[in-house]
Amino acid sequence: MQDPVAEAWIKARRERAFRLLAAREQSLHELREKLFKPTAAETADPEKTPNQATCTELINQLIEFLLEHVLQSDERFIESLANKFLRQGKGPLALQQGYWKHQLAKQLVNQQLKSLEPLWYPQIMRVREKRFGNQPPIDQREAGKMQRFLAQRGFTPDLIRKAVFLE
Repeated sequence: MQDPVAEAWIKARRERAFRLLAAREQSLHELREKLFKPTAAETADPEKTPNQATCTELINQLIEFLLEHVLQSDERFIESLANKFLRQGKGPLALQQGYWKHQLAKQLVNQQLKSLEPLWYPQIMRVREKRFGNQPPIDQREAGKMQRFLAQRGFTPDLIRKAVFLE
């Protein structure tokens, strides 16, 4: 690469990619968006940015390098996001929405959701008991309150019914 502007630009992107990946797992979609985002210096001085075609080519080469060396992995990101949502007391619908937000491969998402199925009932019971205790609701109003709370946390209607009415 002969262009000093392009060299400086991709060097900054490589450093940014390593910093981002060192902090936490990133989805490929998320990482690509963050790498394309201009820095403050580039916004102030557009001369420091190569043309769009060059930027796209350089980012694609960098992404290819990261994937080749397994520095970025959507599989690891999927597991990381699942662990985060489980710690936060969220359900399968919330997790699925998080996966779609990051534009992850449908096959990987379905595989992960299937592997987590046995965890959802214990998860919803932990969340329910933490918020409402382990007694059944005393009336319809309290049952409705529980159902709304659990729905907001991303649990399915079937799981909610089982948890609220202790089936």
